Amino acid sequence: MARVAIIKLFTGLNLAPAQLSGELLRAGHPSKIIYLKNYEAHSAEEAKNYEVAEFSGRLFSVDGREVIWNCYKPFTETELELLISELREFKPDAVGFSLYSGIIKESALVTQKIREHFDVPIIWGGAAPTLEPELCIPHADILCINEGEEVIVELANRIDAGLPWDDIEGTWVKAADGTVLKHKNRPNIPLNDIAIPDWRRGSYVHIDSDVVKRGRFPVNLGKEYPIMTQRGCPFSCSFCIESRYQELFGKKDSLRRRDVDVVLEELRWAKQHLDIETILFYDDVFTVNPKWLKEFLPRYKEEIGLPFWCYTYPTTHDVELLKSLKAAGCISITMGVQSGSERILKDYYNRPTKMKRVIEAGREIVEAGLTGFFDLITINEFDREEDLRETFNFLLEFPKELKCLAFGEMISFPTYSYSVMSEKNQLAKQDPNQISVAVADEQPSRAVYDYYHRLYRLTRSDVPVETVRQIGEDRRYREDPTLIDSFLSRKKIRQFTGLSA
Repeated sequence: MARVAIIKLFTGLNLAPAQLSGELLRAGHPSKIIYLKNYEAHSAEEAKNYEVAEFSGRLFSVDGREVIWNCYKPFTETELELLISELREFKPDAVGFSLYSGIIKESALVTQKIREHFDVPIIWGGAAPTLEPELCIPHADILCINEGEEVIVELANRIDAGLPWDDIEGTWVKAADGTVLKHKNRPNIPLNDIAIPDWRRGSYVHIDSDVVKRGRFPVNLGKEYPIMTQRGCPFSCSFCIESRYQELFGKKDSLRRRDVDVVLEELRWAKQHLDIETILFYDDVFTVNPKWLKEFLPRYKEEIGLPFWCYTYPTTHDVELLKSLKAAGCISITMGVQSGSERILKDYYNRPTKMKRVIEAGREIVEAGLTGFFDLITINEFDREEDLRETFNFLLEFPKELKCLAFGEMISFPTYSYSVMSEKNQLAKQDPNQISVAVADEQPSRAVYDYYHRLYRLTRSDVPVETVRQIGEDRRYREDPTLIDSFLSRKKIRQFTGLSA
């Protein structure tokens, strides 16, 4: 059998290594998962002392901090030597990388180090090879385009049989002469056919701070079990990778869900073999199919019975559905809001949702007795101050029981439709003969954003709504936003899993 090592740079939420390892094990191929380095989050000032991955961004915490995420300490020679030592012990016949667009540079560095010691095919898979294959193929022997379960198994089967692997469907391959063979895409995988992910402790090695930690999960697991019951999304938000996948591979059949029996089989395995206390359903929109949930939720309560968290969308639930989630064990739920400006939602985020419905959806979460959280993107280059004011007015109406862990700055990931709009906007701004999509001086200044971030935080506080409204209308606070600080708490709120932040 072919031995395949799977490398994931930077621990975090990434189900791909576990899924790929599960596929290999089911096919009879030994695998080993190596996590190399940790991501860290630091204040904007402290972040200057760290490397920062590409496409990282700023978060404005509800306790008042400005945080840069995806910081890391530089790779050390000791850490790279430990990686090589682990690979030597495992003796791989192939090495796989799972990566997104922000770590192409780092993945290339580690790939080159491996090439100095091993003459085996190196395959890159994930969002980066799928969206930016031209940037990735110079560094890898083979790229997996789109889903990788069938590709990784076919590669291992061919290596085991001594057969060529340069014509596998769903890949790009770099030939010996440097030419690139671009093979046709595979159809989307029927999700009932995928294996149970490999979360066995013995499969994992974690290298960080010049130390090897064996037999323990990556830090994203612990007492919580991450799972996806479906792939794809019914929506096409301009800043989300799912919209890009729909453009590349077609929207028809892009949203797929596993049968209830299959999902419960995985959860029973996890409950039996792992020391978990909470289930995290990372489906883009868990509430998208009420018929599926009607079958799943009663059985989940009876057969699994663990508390869980999930995502929803303003138009995909009602109070009765939310009450059924709670009855089955849902302890908290997160809803994407992203902006209180219908102009921003419609024209730039491709989320044409009426704010009236968003407010109603929030009230339904409260009525159902669920702990509610929401996501909010508060800085983008198309903002005008009227959009920030509309978001403030929305938050005054949105139930304050729903909390936001942090306000995010929009990140322009490569090839996304939002990013295409951004690129056109930047080019137009530089051309004196054109009128840009957003006039340069219309975007609020950093001082204006700081003022509104304080107001947003204030809407989630214990200060009465009418008092918050008055503060928002009082010019004194606009002229000196620090006056708002006396009303604000620096207390950290609880995470959606119920653990302390």
